[in-house]
Amino acid sequence: MRLFIAINFSDAIKSRLLKLQEQLRSQVLRGSFTRLENFHLTLAFLGETPEGKLKSLFRIMEEIESPPFDIFFNRTGCFTHSRKELWWIGTDLKPGTEGSPGLPLLRAVCGQLVSRLEQEGFSVDKRPFNAHITLAREIKHDRPIVLDSPEIEVRVDRISLMKSERSRGVLIYTELAGRALACDRL
Repeated sequence: MRLFIAINFSDAIKSRLLKLQEQLRSQVLRGSFTRLENFHLTLAFLGETPEGKLKSLFRIMEEIESPPFDIFFNRTGCFTHSRKELWWIGTDLKPGTEGSPGLPLLRAVCGQLVSRLEQEGFSVDKRPFNAHITLAREIKHDRPIVLDSPEIEVRVDRISLMKSERSRGVLIYTELAGRALACDRL
């Protein structure tokens, strides 16, 4: 099974992301656009994982300690690799604030996950955590792209173990397990 641990979003948040994605779509020649139901924030990518490892993953998720928190998606950009562009919206501190606690808490949750996964022998991506939501991949355009950077506030109160699979050429993400974040667990 191809697995990852993520933060999923409400339908209202996904609708706002879709509006931003439509703005991108209107400016490009072509691309592979994330399906509405697949919008998420990856915390840890595990890749191909034997089914026998699921119990370990469930236990690791239960060990994560964090209160719920808010994060703000408020900057857009693209990663370029081998002349292919991946467009995203990312997190930052809330504009005009000095100490929004959301981003450090997000990084702490990610750090706990990576540490525990490595202790259990899982292979985890070594690249620095870059909190973003993928809007589209393999974008081709013939003029500069200009995207609004809307502020989308998300309440993070749950993490999910997700399975990724292709069915008839369509990428489908399915939650295998979820775990609520709660203050009383600290």
